[in-house]
Amino acid sequence: MKVLQWDHRLGQRLMKNTPEFQNLISNLNNIPIPICEGFKRPPFDVKQAMLNTMIEYSFNKHGWKSEPYIDTNQNRTSSQKGDFTINTECGLRILVEVEFGYSASAFRDLYKFNLAYSKNTYDCAVFIVPMRELQRRIDVTPTYEKMIEYLTEARDSINLPLVLVGLGFDGKEIDLMTIVDDVDFWKSYKKSDFKEILNEFPQFRFAEL
Repeated sequence: MKVLQWDHRLGQRLMKNTPEFQNLISNLNNIPIPICEGFKRPPFDVKQAMLNTMIEYSFNKHGWKSEPYIDTNQNRTSSQKGDFTINTECGLRILVEVEFGYSASAFRDLYKFNLAYSKNTYDCAVFIVPMRELQRRIDVTPTYEKMIEYLTEARDSINLPLVLVGLGFDGKEIDLMTIVDDVDFWKSYKKSDFKEILNEFPQFRFAEL
């Protein structure tokens, strides 16, 4: 995928030279966007659930842990969870949120970043969202461009240093119909189905290449 970055409160300065952050960006660059014309009404041909599974597989393969608690203190007072985390070799605690949902979900992510800051459980964060060009083919989601506006306006309210990452098309998309030529096969929305598909078809296991 095409990857853009935008800095909030010096998040890039903290993370850009760490192997873990560089690996995350490289992983995203290597993931092809899965498209399937006809599984949904036009122009929504990006299979979001498959993309989420591919991102999770790639991150887990390279040491990122899924669904970490935001409050990692011994006497936990919040059950909120993020998407991924890693502790870098230099000691940074990085929290990652990937958001392809509705705008309300994006604002919940911003709340999680502030919770992490107030609990002092993470040092910085990565917030991954689609660029407008990708959002138009997913459905109603917050965009990279819009989140830059929100974060700029709320700079004094979102305290955790973070890097906003925008994802877009790079011309290396993968047409799901070339793998299984049956549009009904790709209409599933169950996470377990996509994990089975990823394990069955090596085309999706790019992290091993």
